[in-house]
Amino acid sequence: MQHINKSRLIFLFILLILIFTLLITYAKGTAQNISNAVLRLHIVANSNLEVDQQLKLAVRDKVLRETSHIFKDTRSADEAQVLAKKHSALIQKTAEDEIKRQGFDYPVQVSVTECAFPTKVYGDITLPSGKYNAVKIEIGEAIGENWWCVMYPPLCFTEGVISAPCETKQQLQGTLSESEYNLITKTPTGAIPVEVRFKIVEIFQKYF
Repeated sequence: MQHINKSRLIFLFILLILIFTLLITYAKGTAQNISNAVLRLHIVANSNLEVDQQLKLAVRDKVLRETSHIFKDTRSADEAQVLAKKHSALIQKTAEDEIKRQGFDYPVQVSVTECAFPTKVYGDITLPSGKYNAVKIEIGEAIGENWWCVMYPPLCFTEGVISAPCETKQQLQGTLSESEYNLITKTPTGAIPVEVRFKIVEIFQKYF
């Protein structure tokens, strides 16, 4: 009897390791593919004072207006990242000009780098928390609250948006697998609930 119990415990232990390995493999691949499908925008305000937070939003609006043409015919996040690096001086000057126009003299630092993002909802698309390539704009001391959105494909919304543009969805569908696209649009498929699969990816991004 003791031998049977020991064998059963060994079997269960191996089974748990196998399940854990499969979950990690799934989460790692899915998280990486979603991350590689987008180029995000990360703006850090000088401080949390109301004037600095409003300035951050003014810089956001100006940068998005003045740089939208850069990514107009972009076909992938990798291409968008190359273009962002190529035009980083333009992005910086655009931010600096808006800051001066608003009556401030804060310095601006622009970089295309990997940043950690929380889970964010963009209309009917939700991107899990994790590390993403992003155009990062740091204003002044850059110790204030952040603004996060997506430069490619375009998902930089203000409040009240309930649906992502069809073109953006088509770009994501062309880059992601059906399962991955269903995950970020929370479309129910398969035996495992989409919320559970989404949470698995989030946990992997946070702890691994």
